[in-house]
Amino acid sequence: MSVEQEKATTFVGRLWENPSLSGLSPLQKEEQLLQFLEINGKTLQPTLASGAFFPDMPWPRILELLKSALSNFTNKALSPLYEAILEKKMDFAFTQHMPHRSAAPAAVKAEMAQFLKTLSGQTNSRKELTGPLMGVGTGVIDRYMEKIFQRQKYISFELRKVQRLKISTNEVTDLVKATMLIRPSVQFFSPGGQSSSSGRNLILISSAFANKVTVEAAKSLTLMPEAVVKAGVNSSLSFQDNPYMESTARLAAVFSHRCRNLKPGMKVDRGAESSDKSWFSVARKNYKFYGFDLDMLVELHGIAAENGW
Repeated sequence: MSVEQEKATTFVGRLWENPSLSGLSPLQKEEQLLQFLEINGKTLQPTLASGAFFPDMPWPRILELLKSALSNFTNKALSPLYEAILEKKMDFAFTQHMPHRSAAPAAVKAEMAQFLKTLSGQTNSRKELTGPLMGVGTGVIDRYMEKIFQRQKYISFELRKVQRLKISTNEVTDLVKATMLIRPSVQFFSPGGQSSSSGRNLILISSAFANKVTVEAAKSLTLMPEAVVKAGVNSSLSFQDNPYMESTARLAAVFSHRCRNLKPGMKVDRGAESSDKSWFSVARKNYKFYGFDLDMLVELHGIAAENGW
C-alpha cells in the first residue's frame, strides 16, 4: 500500500466510524459517505490537498483514492454479512421441492454466496443489493410473512392458490428472500448499467429484456430453480403491465424498495406514524409509478398499522 493509499484509508476510516452512521448496513454507509464526499468536495479539497494529506494533488485524483479506500472498507464488511445472512437468516431447503437440477441446499447456498460477491463487484448492482440485504438481514421479511400467513387474505391467496406454492410457510419466506437477492441481477446485466437520475432507485424493464436477463442470470445460478431466477428478474417489471407476474416477484419489489433506506431501531416521535405504516401509505399513492401491486400494499399497510411497525 502506497503512502497516499494509507492516508486515504486513515481518513475514510474516521468517516466510517462516525457515530451518526451506526446502525446502517455497509452499503448504506458507503452510499452516505459517497454522497458526503461528492457534496462537500469544495470544502474538503483545500484541507486534503495540503501537506498533511495529498500535497498539490488534483481533487479528482484525491476523490478516486478516497472512493477506493471506502470500497475496501465496505467489501471487508460485506463478506461476513453475506455469510451471516446465508447461514443464519435463510435456508435453501425450498429448492428441493421445485423442478430443477438435483442439488443439495448447501450447494445452492454456496452458489448464491458467489453470485452476491459478483453482484457487489459492479456499482449499479451493488447499490441494488442494499434493500434485499437489509430486508433479509434484519428479519423484516420474516415478521411480515408470518402475519401474511396468519391473515390468510390476498397475499396468502396469491402465493398459495395462484402461484401454487405447495411448500411450508418458512420455505415460502426463504423463497421470497432468495427472489430479493436475485433482483439486482437486472442492474448487473444491463448494458452500461441502469441508474435512476432521480435518486429514487427506480428500475422498470420490459418483459423482453427480463427474459434476456433471466437467461444470463441462470448461467451463474445453475443450481437455483429457474422459476426463482425468473421471479427475481421479474420483480423489476411493472405489475400494471404484467398482471400475471409471480406474487413472490411482486413482494420482492415492494420489500426491496422499503428496506433500501431502512434504519433498524429508529425511534418514532409520540403521535407520529410508524415508519413502515408511513412508507406503505405513500407507496399506495404512487403504486403505478413504481409498478407495485396496490392490493399487496393495502394489506401490508394494514399489517404495519396493526403491529405498530
